[in-house]
Parts: sequence; C-alpha cells; structure tokens
Amino acid sequence: MSSMTMVIAHEKHALTEMDSQLLESIYRQHYKNVYNYIGFRINNHFDAEELASTVFEKAMVSWERYNSALPVEAWLIGIAKNTVTDYLRAKKRKHFVALDSILGLISSNRQPEDIVVINEDNKALITAMSKLKELERQVLSMKFATSLKHEEIAAIAGISASNVGVIVHRALKKLRSILEEDV
Repeated sequence: MSSMTMVIAHEKHALTEMDSQLLESIYRQHYKNVYNYIGFRINNHFDAEELASTVFEKAMVSWERYNSALPVEAWLIGIAKNTVTDYLRAKKRKHFVALDSILGLISSNRQPEDIVVINEDNKALITAMSKLKELERQVLSMKFATSLKHEEIAAIAGISASNVGVIVHRALKKLRSILEEDV
C-alpha cells in the first residue's frame, strides 16, 4: 500500500477506492509541476518536497470541493500558492541556512569554480526576483515552473489572461534590468 493510500485511509471522510486511485493518478501526473512551482518560489529542495506533499494532503482533504471547471493542475497550483504564502510568512519569523546551498559543494562532477559561478548566478536571480512585486513573482513562478496556460494562471491569480502576458513581459524586463545593473 502506497503512503498516499495510507493517508487517504486515515482521513475523516473516507474516500472510495475509485477516488483514491484517481487521487493517486493525479499525484503521479502533477507532482513534478507542483514541486517545480514551489521550488521556484522558495529555492529550497527539502522544503519544496515537504510543501508539495502538504499540497496533495490539502487536495485530498478538500477533494469534494474541487470545481471541475478549473483544470486539476491549476487547482493544485492554487493550493500550492497558498501553501507557499503560509510557509514564507512563517519563515519571516525564523532564519536558517538552506542545506541545498551546501549540498552542491559535495558534488564530484563539478569543479569548485563552476559551483561558485552557479551559486553566484542563483543568488543574483533570487535577489533580482525578491525586488519584484509579489504578484510578479507568483506569475513568473507559475509560468516557468509549471505547464499552466495564461488562462489557468489568470484564474489562480484572480486577473485576466491578457494581464498575465503583460505581467510576464514586464517582470522579465525588470529582471533583465536589475541583473544588468548588478553586473
């Protein structure tokens, strides 16, 4: 029995066998994009895995409220967006060093100089992203970390699909400008 099936069995509202198979299928199909979105937002592999699991737990609990007018992936990314927001709020109260930044140093495939360059590039991008507005960060994360269409991003963010395109264009332009200033 998989861990997802075990969690389902312990929920207050027992799901039918068909529902558990459907949810397991959804998990397998969408985990990567949910994880990518979260990882893009928080830049911490271990916490991204934990938060992705939390997203699917929340999805199981609220499965009965799922609105089939919205694609499943968009619904899951909406849950992920809220989960990341809660995580970032809690993180503001705590300060710690992500192990992800240290793990790259033990790779035998890279030279130390390569690691330094990659880490500097990542830091520059993270710093530049932090200078964007919250909506810009969210839209860019959804755009580049998932396979969501503009219409689906719009539904999650509560804006129009055309506005998504405008935000992506302007945010990328701002990122380029910020990164060029720092160079």
